[in-house]
Amino acid sequence: MKKLSRNQKVAVWCVAGLAGMFGLAFASVPLYRMFCQVTGFDGTTQRAEVESSIVLERKIRVYFDTNANNIPWSFKVERPVQDTQLGKTNMIYFTVKNDGDVPLTGRASYNVLPEAMGGYFMKLQCFCFTDQTLRPGEERTFPVVYYVDPRMLEDIDAKNTKDVTLSYTFFPSQIDKK
Repeated sequence: MKKLSRNQKVAVWCVAGLAGMFGLAFASVPLYRMFCQVTGFDGTTQRAEVESSIVLERKIRVYFDTNANNIPWSFKVERPVQDTQLGKTNMIYFTVKNDGDVPLTGRASYNVLPEAMGGYFMKLQCFCFTDQTLRPGEERTFPVVYYVDPRMLEDIDAKNTKDVTLSYTFFPSQIDKK
């Protein structure tokens, strides 16, 4: 077997480095999304499996924001503000209507502000977990079941938070883009 020259070794290392960077570029978006979902970083809310076992007297005000981007849907919340106790399970309703003339599938992305609260806004049930398909003129009401985790009081960046905003934006789903 022929031994590689010094220049050939450098070329092989450069090609391997380029391939590695190319692979990381493709993996960076899903890896970042996974990181945010696990840690609550950048205001990403958490998905909870069970209700909180602790309910405190301390209250927090939750604001709700609704938007539709590049999809002809009307999207509104039942009440734009809800006061709740830390750890208490709450339900809020959102209404979505397809104002277009064809069936459309959308997905809601979500975010919490201030960002430090992302890891403490726990959703038990949400329309944002799956794609939603609406026929022309169809209107549906979706519940969101959530609580604000009392562990926020242990976080120096979150413990003094008095209000939090949960924002949803509906986008056309990848299903409709195919």
